[in-house]
Amino acid sequence: MIELRDYQADAVQRLREGIAAGRKSQILCAPTGAGKTICAAYLMEAAARKFSRALFVVDRLTLVDQTSEVFQSCGIDHGVIQANHWRTRLGERIQVCSAQTLAQRDWPEADLIVVDEAHTVHATTKKRIARRDVPVVGLTATPFTRGLGKLYDGLVNVTTTTDLINRGYLAQYRIFAASEPDMRGVKVASTGEWDDREASKRALEVVGDCVAEYIKHGDGRKFICSAVDTAHVDALARQFLAEGVNVAAYTYLVKDDERKQIVDEFRKGDSAIRGLITVTAATKGFDVPDIGVVIMARPLRKSLAEHIQFFGRGLRAHPSKTECLVLDHSGNSERFWDRWTAFFDQGASELDDGKKREKPKPKEAGDDRVMKCPQCKHLHMPKPACPNCGHEYPRKGGVKHIPGTLKELVASGNRAALTREIWPQVVAYARGYKTGDDARRMALAIYKDITNTWPTQPFDQTESAPISRAVYGQIKNSQIRFRYRHRDDGEARA
Repeated sequence: MIELRDYQADAVQRLREGIAAGRKSQILCAPTGAGKTICAAYLMEAAARKFSRALFVVDRLTLVDQTSEVFQSCGIDHGVIQANHWRTRLGERIQVCSAQTLAQRDWPEADLIVVDEAHTVHATTKKRIARRDVPVVGLTATPFTRGLGKLYDGLVNVTTTTDLINRGYLAQYRIFAASEPDMRGVKVASTGEWDDREASKRALEVVGDCVAEYIKHGDGRKFICSAVDTAHVDALARQFLAEGVNVAAYTYLVKDDERKQIVDEFRKGDSAIRGLITVTAATKGFDVPDIGVVIMARPLRKSLAEHIQFFGRGLRAHPSKTECLVLDHSGNSERFWDRWTAFFDQGASELDDGKKREKPKPKEAGDDRVMKCPQCKHLHMPKPACPNCGHEYPRKGGVKHIPGTLKELVASGNRAALTREIWPQVVAYARGYKTGDDARRMALAIYKDITNTWPTQPFDQTESAPISRAVYGQIKNSQIRFRYRHRDDGEARA
């Protein structure tokens, strides 16, 4: 049997409770790294044990084999419904199905349907769900599609991105925004996004900056870079290659077999390809965990989902990296700041019911908002000093205060000073109770809770330091908060 993590098991249980309550179609919102395919495999396995029939529907041909391989690794006997596929086994109770193939055929009988990437709504899938005769579970990391609430009548959050980072299942991240194209006056297309041709012209103006910032910050790590169109992809590729950085284009113009070869090479730990440059081909179901840098070069006007999907390409944890660097040359991180940070912290709150809503009022001056350091261009929540480089922002009245107590040090947000003063003590505490990766996760969770930031030094490279009374008190308070949160969560579920 497939073993689920605690939050995955809890999400599956809430799905079952929803079905028992009469909710025929539910969205399972699972951010990057939450294990949505494993949750789906668990549901498939449970259906097979009951001799039920279940369909897993994917919206891209490239995801058919990827899902089939996961099911195979889990020991789930299954067939594939896709034209001329070698694994066509119509007698199997579990089927991995291409949405495009199902659009040309009658749907097989099923007792459960799981729809992958459910934020992309296909007409044939929509029609099948609307029958409401069998339970349907839609999987997505970004349930923002307009009208999705008309199709699905329930929403279950598996967990949140922030929680996965705190637990060590996802990588920490830092965002730098050195330059971005000026999008003023660019025509808006019927999709609500900027016109691709005009947006491409504006984005071409900062191609040199994209390459220069990667060379400055990237340290040769694997990266993925977004672009507006294929012309923009080509321009970025030429510039990277001219600087001696080996990259590959990953677009619809590249034949399927060549794209597979590119990805297979890119997945290798010692790959000769340092970066992939793409438009949208790598925003879904594309997982290369050792990607250490995400370069955002495609300005988005409305698509929060695409921003989060692309952001997630670099968040997967991997032994070769301690964090993901986001080099934003699109303006998207700042443009969507309130919405994506709230989603990372809280998950999805509701599904869009298709009704027109009033636009949110712009935040007034003084409200919490993103800040950009004038020295290192780091984007962060408002703090007296930049968490990355320690640059202190001017204070009202011109009075500069030097942090003295632990409370003042934490309030300063000075990431370098916090790492130097507090991190070695937290590491020492964690090593006294845990070993290996468990100690690292414990230390990161406590440190994040105390300082609201991440250390700049890896756990394994940090020497333990004597724990002061003030830090010990904060550690104990953090653990008390942790216990109360979990107790309250348990009581809420009960």
